[in-house]
Amino acid sequence: MFRVALILALVAGCGNGASTLTASPAALTDERAAHLDALFAADAAHAADVAQLGPVDGVIRAMRGNVVYLAAGVDVITGRREVKAAVEAANPDPANTSLSLTTAGGDVSADGNFGFTFGWLERAAAEGVTYGTYLAIWEREREDDFRITAYYTRSAPFPHIPPRAGFPLFLGGAGAGGVPHPGSVEGQRRSLSAADEAFSAQSVAEGTGIAFPAWANPDFMMAFGRNFVGLVGEAEIAGAYGVSVPGEVLQWAPVWASASGSGDLGVTVGKAIDTLTLADGSVTRTCSKYLTLWVRRADGSWRFIADGGSPSPAP
Repeated sequence: MFRVALILALVAGCGNGASTLTASPAALTDERAAHLDALFAADAAHAADVAQLGPVDGVIRAMRGNVVYLAAGVDVITGRREVKAAVEAANPDPANTSLSLTTAGGDVSADGNFGFTFGWLERAAAEGVTYGTYLAIWEREREDDFRITAYYTRSAPFPHIPPRAGFPLFLGGAGAGGVPHPGSVEGQRRSLSAADEAFSAQSVAEGTGIAFPAWANPDFMMAFGRNFVGLVGEAEIAGAYGVSVPGEVLQWAPVWASASGSGDLGVTVGKAIDTLTLADGSVTRTCSKYLTLWVRRADGSWRFIADGGSPSPAP
């Protein structure tokens, strides 16, 4: 959620690892294939808008009016107008700045009304070329009309590492693998927020080394920030997350959640404080924000499959 830099350092070597993928492919029915086609068509249109209209107008064009936005160095931003102001501040010379998107993967809910896409960014400006990542949460407003309801982006100094071959969330993979538990969208959102809060409570009570492996999807999960790192199986997940830092207390709270009515796929966005007490008694606090993707297991529990964060200014 917020330990992405550490996780990347620990598992960068497994980008094309040979560990056996344990997730079984989801049935690609004609209906599901149509939903996926519509989702990736929306993502492709977003990429085309960015290429044609530039790093400000192109980025916000597909966003809903109440979109939630996460970028490094700013707080969680809500509202299309407010997001545009933040994107303008990050691109002071948009006429001489180009931005391109390359899709890495994504998936759609069983009912076809909720999905996510993610990929890599390349930005060219007067000061040079930089790289980064994006993750977009999409919801249908009308038939075949996906709009962005949450957006995460983070810059990186170098191009992306190669994706892990066969990882379920990348293009051509098996997908998120959630099990439908239909209900009202509002009920799904409440359920997700409660799961995220319980996750945080366990982190505070028992440490991150216990809480993160306990709440991660045991088959696979993806850490993201400046890159996308796929972890497969409980051993890899525990190896990346399973050590608590002495004196650290990591606590967070969701501020926004959304999900499919089919109840198999959802997302939470929230704010966190990482408190570290050193041996000399001094205390440091680091503020951050996060976006976490969740799937429903057969027993009805939520487990996270993708998780990333970025720094926020102190309150």
